[in-house]
Amino acid sequence: MNCRILTVIGIILLTASCRQENFSECFTVKGEIEGAEGRTLYLDWMSLSGIQTVDSVRLDESCAFEFRQPRPECYDFYRIRVDGKVVNLSIDSTETVSVTATLKGMNTDYVVAGSENCARLKELVLLQMGLQQEISRMAASAGAETGVLQMQVDERVDVFKSEIANKYIYSGVDKPYAYYALFMHINGVPLFNPQKSRQDAKYFASVATTMDMKYPDAVRIRNLHNIAIKGMKLTSQPAPASEETIDRWNSLVKEAGVLEIELPDVNGVDRRLTDLTGKVVLLDFTAFKTDFSPEYNLALRDLYSKYAESGFEIFQVSVDVDAHFWMTSAENLPWICVHDPESVESEYLSSYNVQSLPTAFLINRSNEIVERVQSMSELDEHIASLLK
Repeated sequence: MNCRILTVIGIILLTASCRQENFSECFTVKGEIEGAEGRTLYLDWMSLSGIQTVDSVRLDESCAFEFRQPRPECYDFYRIRVDGKVVNLSIDSTETVSVTATLKGMNTDYVVAGSENCARLKELVLLQMGLQQEISRMAASAGAETGVLQMQVDERVDVFKSEIANKYIYSGVDKPYAYYALFMHINGVPLFNPQKSRQDAKYFASVATTMDMKYPDAVRIRNLHNIAIKGMKLTSQPAPASEETIDRWNSLVKEAGVLEIELPDVNGVDRRLTDLTGKVVLLDFTAFKTDFSPEYNLALRDLYSKYAESGFEIFQVSVDVDAHFWMTSAENLPWICVHDPESVESEYLSSYNVQSLPTAFLINRSNEIVERVQSMSELDEHIASLLK
């Protein structure tokens, strides 16, 4: 019996337990679709491999319905569907979501209660539909050449992307609606394309970085992580370091013991660099409110996941001016994150001769700086060597 069959059997058994009123590990979707009596209402799971119908009910005269299904491993997306009309839903726990609508206006005029994520999903769906209708009106009334029309459409889409990114992605990087926004389509074309746009890849990386910390083993999040990494690689344009820069890096490598750093972490607890004696440490000076931060932290995440159990630690010093932004961004990271309120005036930047961000140092188990990091591509090998 293969793994797929076992997985299907497991889902069937858990679904059966939901129906037998063992609801502690199930979510509920219920409500009423006025005017849909006699029709079949479906509950679809929007899985990574495609749309799968997981339950259905034939509506009686009351038009009421209730579905119960196993809670997802992190968050997931579902929809209820009848006569080609749908309501999109986001589920991330054992919540009860209520939907009321009329069959005629089901796509746009439904009311959802019990889930803030579902409410924000509705906002995105309506905005998406609104833009599609706007583009259709532009095409219908255009007297200009096709090239001019395309330019106008592209300009409108760019404005729309910026609005979605600011309101739903950057402001909700740990929310399901941010994930949903990344995969929106306008007339069949992806709104965000991480394989062609560097900025779009950064949007994916921002969400993936935060979600990695909350749901490190979830299949959906690992998939998002892989999309972000691929996008950042495809859109990167690395500039080779100059000989002068390489010489400066080499001259700054210290062979003595570390200079002490003592700063508060996200919980306000003072953390000392020298307390990590006995571990291999990556001392990292960075700023979270920068373009490089999402991709950079994804790379650190991979290193930390690979070597943490072998005695590797990251001591990450933020010099962000916006302490609240740093705290929000760093609170779910698994390594040590501290903040220096002196920002660019930090005495630690001066002590370690940090000229640009990010700058990192490798520290051996004896609490000695052995290398100023010059290449992220070689860092994995050097960490492994120090851990031997």
